[in-house]
Amino acid sequence: MMKAEEFEGKNIDQAIEEACKHFQVSPEELEIEIITHGSTGLFGIGAKKARIRARLKDEVLLSRRAQEAEKVLRDLFSAAGLEIGFQIEIKDEKVLVELNGPDTQYLTEKGGLPLNALQYLVNKIVARRLGVGPKIELDIEGFRAQQEERLREMARRLAEKAKKTGRPVELRPMPSHERRLIHLTLKDYPGVETRSRGQGEGRRVVIYPQRRRSRRR
Repeated sequence: MMKAEEFEGKNIDQAIEEACKHFQVSPEELEIEIITHGSTGLFGIGAKKARIRARLKDEVLLSRRAQEAEKVLRDLFSAAGLEIGFQIEIKDEKVLVELNGPDTQYLTEKGGLPLNALQYLVNKIVARRLGVGPKIELDIEGFRAQQEERLREMARRLAEKAKKTGRPVELRPMPSHERRLIHLTLKDYPGVETRSRGQGEGRRVVIYPQRRRSRRR
């Protein structure tokens, strides 16, 4: 999950102490790999420092990100004057946040674009404070699952249109995770193939009918 960092000291204990200071945790909360034990040399000549690799244990990393996500969301909702509550759960190596309250309706407008923007912002802020790590996912009463099913249905419907008309069907611009879902849905769908085109926010999926190969005589 998290890239290990290297630390040095006169001995292993001192190197571990440096790692604990860096991560602000106790030794029990770190995964530690000893690179070299180091040596004092002869009369101090040729001494080599001890070196280790250390990273936060997965459960510690997830717990810290969950706590930080809670702080960020409370600050954001308070500043915006939004009546939104939430519950946080750690599951499948992710931090899952279930939002609730009357003002969540604003986050599901335009196909959930505000919810996606909020999720992106929370992940960016937490990553800046704690470094890159496990993803923090926001949802509202199964909204994402419903949205994904709607996208799958749309993909299959437009695939049939492409087959029927024999012409490519171009979808609206989508964020990367939605485009990926379309590609996966139609990956093995008979008679069509998909490609992405465009740049940045204008990138979209195009569904192409597969041309029938002429039989050799």
